[in-house]
Amino acid sequence: MKVVVIGNCAIDRSFRLPRLPVAGETILAQESTLDVGGKGANQAVAASRAGPAVVLCSAIGRDRDGSCIRSRLYSEGVATEFVLERSGASDQSIVLVAATGENCIVTSHEMAWSILPEDTAGALACLTPGDVLLMQGNLPRQTTEHCLREGRRRGARAVLNPAPISYPYDNLWPLVDVVVMNEVESRVLTGDRDPRTGARALLRAGAGVVATTLGRMGALVVDGVCDRHVRAPSVPVVDTTGAGDVFCGVFAAGLALGLPTEQAAAWAVRSATLSVMRRGTQSAFPTREELASLRPTDPHGP
Repeated sequence: MKVVVIGNCAIDRSFRLPRLPVAGETILAQESTLDVGGKGANQAVAASRAGPAVVLCSAIGRDRDGSCIRSRLYSEGVATEFVLERSGASDQSIVLVAATGENCIVTSHEMAWSILPEDTAGALACLTPGDVLLMQGNLPRQTTEHCLREGRRRGARAVLNPAPISYPYDNLWPLVDVVVMNEVESRVLTGDRDPRTGARALLRAGAGVVATTLGRMGALVVDGVCDRHVRAPSVPVVDTTGAGDVFCGVFAAGLALGLPTEQAAAWAVRSATLSVMRRGTQSAFPTREELASLRPTDPHGP
């Protein structure tokens, strides 16, 4: 089985700060770094390191940043024949990371927003029954809907991480097999502060399974049968950038490799926990060897 990711690529420019600035304040960074990022690329790399074949459909500029992105993806074993090159600058993200590990991110999306339904045809044609289609909230709504419908038609399992949230998903939930979101996104999408009741609201709207990441507390997996809390190991937090993408990529990889939902979520939680102990985006992700050692081995539990 394979994972087909349709999403964005970007260059992350990160600044490590003693604390996050307030409005109108200028603050000196303790360190700055450059890394490949973008939720689509991040999740593709995490999934590829976890084991299955991974195909990425995205768009980059014909610039140095675009060349850097393509080179990194190639080195990670991600199939890039559907990463389109276009005139203009590749998307960029500015990442501010406080000493506590919390962050705030601003990202451009001109390239991601240029991906239209017809641009995804080649990647979608790779899907076969049992494959996983992994998407985020960076694409135009018409493209997201088209991909979800085509994925369903081809028998793939659709995993949607609706972040950043830029439009409603009301009539799309029945096309989504697994929703992955954090607590903030859960409140925005459902209007409910309780992750459990928010998840149940999405189930009533048609989603198959809802996995809500809870930071240090791990993740909550809710389906039509029961609620399962997957706990995270207690570790020192250095930088949370990209941790949610590690969760999504490894979770999707676990499903593609045949793991039950709870075991895939447990693997994803452990992998994301390891990533927050390091600085950077993809450079902080667990290695292939680390992911292999973290993969659940008990066929009856996480």
